Amino acid sequence: MHRSILIVEDELVVAGDIRLTLERAGYTVSGIARSYHSAMENINASPPGLVLLDIFLKGDLTGIDVAAELNKRDIPFVYLSANCNTGVLEMAKVTQPSGFIVKPFREKDLLVTLDIARYRHDYKKQLGGEERKQLRSEFPAPGTTASRPEGPGLNGIIGSSPNMLRVFNLVKEVGPLDTSVLILGESGTGKEGIANCIHHLSGRRRNPFVKLNCAALPPNLVESELFGHEKGSFTGAYDRRIGKFEQADGGTLFLDEIGEMQPSVQVKLLRVLQEREIERIGGRETINVNVRIIAATNCNLEKAIAEGKFRLDLYYRLNVFPVILPPLRERRGDIPLLVDHFIKMYAQKTNKPVGGISGDALARLVDYSWPGNVRELQNLIERSVLMSNETILQNVSFISPLTKEGQHQAVEVTGGPVKTIAEMEREHILSVLRTCKGRISGPGGAASLLNLPASTLKSKMKKLGIEKIYKG
Repeated sequence: MHRSILIVEDELVVAGDIRLTLERAGYTVSGIARSYHSAMENINASPPGLVLLDIFLKGDLTGIDVAAELNKRDIPFVYLSANCNTGVLEMAKVTQPSGFIVKPFREKDLLVTLDIARYRHDYKKQLGGEERKQLRSEFPAPGTTASRPEGPGLNGIIGSSPNMLRVFNLVKEVGPLDTSVLILGESGTGKEGIANCIHHLSGRRRNPFVKLNCAALPPNLVESELFGHEKGSFTGAYDRRIGKFEQADGGTLFLDEIGEMQPSVQVKLLRVLQEREIERIGGRETINVNVRIIAATNCNLEKAIAEGKFRLDLYYRLNVFPVILPPLRERRGDIPLLVDHFIKMYAQKTNKPVGGISGDALARLVDYSWPGNVRELQNLIERSVLMSNETILQNVSFISPLTKEGQHQAVEVTGGPVKTIAEMEREHILSVLRTCKGRISGPGGAASLLNLPASTLKSKMKKLGIEKIYKG
């Protein structure tokens, strides 16, 4: 995309300031328009490389109307607006802009947004028709077809459904690039696995892949985890700590649940993304870092922006290349592949004879809604393999979502008798104890296999009336 920019802004002082900023940065300003008609005259006379477009213009026709014409001409545009409420964001989203800047804004925020817009437009031009449509939209329409990759998955990610093939194609496209990626999807859809896959397809694959779950730490510790701290910088800082950015230098930093990050930390993260440098808490030294950011969330960031909980400039800085993971209920054709994979994995891990699942049980799994997605399916198969001593799984039980009374209910997918949670837990523990020959503690003991402290397991055994059967 060439560097000429048309400014469509009805406030002359604001337009003049923007012009000076752009020209200092090396852009050519092709003109300033104050209305729809003036904008269209400029566009028709000399199509610009990009348009900075105020949403609210004087007159009956607004920036939304200009955007419709720009879309017809495939000219990218970035919205300017002093209003960022939910209604405005929805209007902006429908017209599919390349960026959105809220006035007043800093010069640096404007230039970063323009860099992102230029990258996305240049990259889009390299793709085919469907892929271009998919990249332009932040939420690709379901059902888009894609060519099938080799085998039923990609780099350990299992799937062959059309929705997952589309994801695999996006991952293969963005992996070798060095741009930021935002992975969106419900909890349990496998966002971390996709992030890991992107890292291993990149030129950074030989360098660290560092993870941080922003929701797993108290807000006051997230900053220390990201940037590190010096000894004595706050109460409890007994030693210097190297943060995730330094640990990931030369590699990839995966920020899971980015939507839970506090605004005060968001500001500092944005600065790092722009400047490529950090300062440890309590430190005076500026440290250069070379890190690729992959972020993920299951929350609605646009809603969070409208509520003032997430920064719009950080959103556009992270959302250079969005990847949307479908929930399991929208890729039911992958369930048999996933079931087979998990059965083999846990049968080998637990030395169980299970080698498959009955057709009736599998059919019922395919029909289930899977509110917990792939993670729920994986946990179900692990539990079922542990509880089985058969070669074919016949009775696969899972925990249904909460009832209206707030209680879980155990369900047999084969249509057999419904068991209580306590009954299922008792059977599960007994099965594991049989596998471990009654041994509770130590390596290879039941507590280790169940990922529980031995004291907790013994307490459960007492509560379930099985402590007298097995003691260890």
